[in-house]
Amino acid sequence: MKKNDKTAKKSNTAAEQKPQKRKNRRFLRCILYILICLLALALLAGGAVYLYSQYTKTHYEITFYQETSKKVSQNIRLIVIADIHNREYGENNEDLISDIRSLKPDLILFAGDMVIKAEDDYQSMLNLVSNLTPIAPCYGIMGNHEDERIYLKNDKDLPERFEKAGLNILRNAQKTIQIGPDKIQLLGISSTTRSGFEEYGARKFMNTTLLDPSAYSIVMAHVPILFDAQLSDYDFDLGIAGHVHGGIVNIPLLGGLYSEEEGFFPTYYGGRNILSNQKPLIISRGLGDSSPIPRINNMPELVVIDVNWY
Repeated sequence: MKKNDKTAKKSNTAAEQKPQKRKNRRFLRCILYILICLLALALLAGGAVYLYSQYTKTHYEITFYQETSKKVSQNIRLIVIADIHNREYGENNEDLISDIRSLKPDLILFAGDMVIKAEDDYQSMLNLVSNLTPIAPCYGIMGNHEDERIYLKNDKDLPERFEKAGLNILRNAQKTIQIGPDKIQLLGISSTTRSGFEEYGARKFMNTTLLDPSAYSIVMAHVPILFDAQLSDYDFDLGIAGHVHGGIVNIPLLGGLYSEEEGFFPTYYGGRNILSNQKPLIISRGLGDSSPIPRINNMPELVVIDVNWY
């Protein structure tokens, strides 16, 4: 009887173990299935990001803004090119030039970072400027990449080369431009850092520059945070900036993910903003890229600003 008891116990134990082993196998299969699904989703997401990043290297959006002022008597169209970083849309930028020509601007404004600091060859940007000057007068400022090429890479000829191509560079300088019966007063800020605003003469320039009350005044500064920190002390009509590339990643309902100056979820990452002096600041998301981090939900853009009478 004892042997039979032992045999019965072994049989019962084996019978009990079989359902447990089946449960374990089902659990392992479930985990494996989940892992495969997660891997597939990761691959799909990575592929989508790659395809989108490739698409943004050859395509851009045209964004239109409307401003009004009693200082103008007709529509004045401004085009803003920011942060193009040696990018070409079509051979020798033919697609970009064609779009700009069809938009019929009165002024073309370059908001900085035409070049990439580490790349010595920026002939394509000089060609772009020379091809745009027959369309409309071109004015611009230097960005941090131009500054680094000039002062760290000893590219002292950079400003002169762009000037010869037809770009009027405003380095803590102003220029009044007559467009029909109306006047546009452009002010270009050289500083690309908060501390540099005082150190490199931007504060002195703004304090000593008289704004023409009959002219529509536009202040261009490459880094948008300068407007809230320093430039909102002054009474101009419109601010223009770039630099932050739309926050790199645009998160629905939250906006741009990151800027170097403000960190995560910056206030100033793109679009039309109202400053503390109640003046508008339009920030371009830029036409190019300067880092390997891909844009996500954030197309490059060409900015068009129409200034109309009330």
